[in-house]
Amino acid sequence: MTRFAAVQPFLVPVAALLTAVTVFAAGSRPAVVVALPILVIAAVAHRLPRSIAAAAAVLLGVLSLGAGLISRADLLVVAGLLYLLAGFARGWGVNRGRSSRRAWTNRSLTAVGAVLITFFVVYPTLITVDYLAKPRAPIDEAALGLRHEAVTFAASDGVRLAGWYVPSRNGAAIVLVHGGGGDRQGAIRHARMLAHAGYGVLLYDARGRGESAGHENAFGWQWDRDVRGAVSYLAARGVRRIGSFGLSTGAEAVVTEAAADPRIRAVVADGLQGRTVADVSHLSFGYRISIEPGFAVAGVEIELVSGQKKPLPLMKLAHDVARTRPLLLIGTLGFERELDRAYTRGTKGRLWQLPRSAHTHGLEDHPRDYARRALAVFDQALR
Repeated sequence: MTRFAAVQPFLVPVAALLTAVTVFAAGSRPAVVVALPILVIAAVAHRLPRSIAAAAAVLLGVLSLGAGLISRADLLVVAGLLYLLAGFARGWGVNRGRSSRRAWTNRSLTAVGAVLITFFVVYPTLITVDYLAKPRAPIDEAALGLRHEAVTFAASDGVRLAGWYVPSRNGAAIVLVHGGGGDRQGAIRHARMLAHAGYGVLLYDARGRGESAGHENAFGWQWDRDVRGAVSYLAARGVRRIGSFGLSTGAEAVVTEAAADPRIRAVVADGLQGRTVADVSHLSFGYRISIEPGFAVAGVEIELVSGQKKPLPLMKLAHDVARTRPLLLIGTLGFERELDRAYTRGTKGRLWQLPRSAHTHGLEDHPRDYARRALAVFDQALR
């Protein structure tokens, strides 16, 4: 016990050093924004009241451990364990010598504070880490199971993207965009459906995913640039009848680009949700109170760390698309279906809502009906 007491003051500084090394190793300017607060807290921890110092160490421990597991950063995992050890050691027996009423009041306030901090800080922060730092998965070149070409092309801002192109048999082609945190392999089932109907299919890894260059943002704030590059690639190959199909974050990307790109003649968006507070503000109160705070915090953190600006609200973009060309929104989750109704209200946009299917799993759960509805949209505009 005496030996542990001797090393206890060094736990937080060592953990902070490991955290700083991990973050700075990322080699980005935003790393300073993340690392400096941690170093400041570590430097002043010994001057803080015992209970506050313990709470701060536990908070840093949860964040570091969670971020380390998500990003597979071993040093960050070790730092998180050291923070937690320091926090529990610092907080153990903090109520000793106090009255029973005071002790239980402190415990109750701690429990309430833990819930609020988890909801407003821990959860959205770890979501941000997952959206910005999730490791890439290797691409299996044989996974598609269709005759195709391995292709590379540039997004509209020059980021190099890698993907597969299945040649068209009917003169039309579809840009197919996977969901956030995934890569082109997550859209293989949809690519096969489109290819079997004769359409050319261009599916690729979004920036920062798979084999593509760039930095990841699973909120998709710059993914419309990738879609524009994909459309330009198809146009350069002589394809003039082009549609777009997006899943989850990819759905938001194809709607965003279609609103500004008349070359896209039809859009199917499966799992269109929201990416900013402005989007989720159209939900009912019950959904807003549970979703909007996390969106607000994560949005600020993503903007701060990535340097990217929030995109335009999806409401106007979806309305612009639905007024000018065929648009089908496919929704599964409750709040997703509620947003889809708002996105198409007062327009000719079509809705298909699946109450008994997981997010973007409609094709897997209802293959015939899904193919019939999705292909009808493209057949109407592209054949």
